[in-house]
Amino acid sequence: MSESPNKKIKRIDELPEDLTVELPEHLVEYIISTYLPIQYVLQNRVVSKTFREAAIRSRDLDFGRIYSRRRSQSEVVRIIEEIFNQHKGSEINRFVLILNHIGVEDKVLSWVKTCLSKNIQELTLNFSKSNKVIDLSVDFSAIEKLTVLKLRWCKFEIPNNTPKGLRLLRTLALMKSKVTPEMIDAIFSNCIHLETLELTRCITHGVLTINAHNHKKFKELVLYCMPNRLQIILDAPTLECYKYEGFVRILDFSSVDALKEAKLHYIQNYNWRYYDSSNMVLANMVAYTGVHVLSTTNIFLEAFKERYIEGEMRSPIFKFLNLKEFYILFKAPNLCTLYHITEFLKRSPKVEKVLIDIKKFTFEPGMLWIIHQKSYMESSNYEFNSIKELDIVEFFCGHAKSLRKLKLIMPKNVKKRARGLDYARLDYVRSRFPGVKVEV
Repeated sequence: MSESPNKKIKRIDELPEDLTVELPEHLVEYIISTYLPIQYVLQNRVVSKTFREAAIRSRDLDFGRIYSRRRSQSEVVRIIEEIFNQHKGSEINRFVLILNHIGVEDKVLSWVKTCLSKNIQELTLNFSKSNKVIDLSVDFSAIEKLTVLKLRWCKFEIPNNTPKGLRLLRTLALMKSKVTPEMIDAIFSNCIHLETLELTRCITHGVLTINAHNHKKFKELVLYCMPNRLQIILDAPTLECYKYEGFVRILDFSSVDALKEAKLHYIQNYNWRYYDSSNMVLANMVAYTGVHVLSTTNIFLEAFKERYIEGEMRSPIFKFLNLKEFYILFKAPNLCTLYHITEFLKRSPKVEKVLIDIKKFTFEPGMLWIIHQKSYMESSNYEFNSIKELDIVEFFCGHAKSLRKLKLIMPKNVKKRARGLDYARLDYVRSRFPGVKVEV
């Protein structure tokens, strides 16, 4: 496998011309029933009598797409139950279940225990359909051979914060679990091969401290929707990807050296009229200046406004010299203007790809724009009447010197609007900037 293609071709050419290989029928049956994912095994059982009568030994029980066809809850449970009852294999490497657990908790527990008895390695349980956390009374932290553990709306605990297993774990994703500082410390002390940690809507308070200083493989941290988390302190020299969704919080990334990608889906505080998150965004900015890919919202760009510092108006001084791809989601309420965009582009000279999502974008110029920013922009030979979607597109094309590709995501109902998108203007932008591939 590691040799060059030429060497492999030569080996095939050296085979005798009359050589034929016929696999015994029972061997073909064994390979298909054991090594193919369960959905393909079931398809084969429908079209072939041979496979219909064959024992089920599939090691990949992925039921994540079982709802791709319209099925009732009882039908889904019946199908899964039959497969587990007929399963004759000695191993189950992977089990993926997306289900409303209400009323079938005993069956779910039975399936999980069967997987544990057959050396499960990748376990994904998603009970978000039920909108209720299930307690299976299973000590997931004691499973020795797990490499992937994803629990959504499923209780996860580590007794006495001393896990008996999980030493091979590479990916841990928890949703709606109670997470304590002691639990996080236990995870990073025990799971020395951990590569990805994802926490979504977990019950947690105060400061989140992650000590991965001695980890060689920890690459990705995902934190979604945890409003009670006030500060994040991260000691992870090997971290390459950070994804965050929620209110702007103070970060301490002073011990993060390898960050290449950041997804910052900032959400405006409900009292947004009296809450300016720009200062916290700026306080965290140095952590992202070296990234190659940045995905964020207009809240991030709004931090690039001029502000009074020592009696005079100044702009932030941060630069993104490595940035190649930039994704921006405009959300209402929105204070962002083209002025903020140009201030950002001045600091990102190598941007090659831009994606603009304006699904809920509304631009309402404020007094700061009218008094200061508009005159500054017009002094750069750019005239304004009202700011629309294609103004933003044209502005990116004209001011991002390294830009090669730009994609604009419009609202789904744009075609239903009376005026829709101005395609003549779009063609003009494309003709004016032929070096940029503009997609809508």
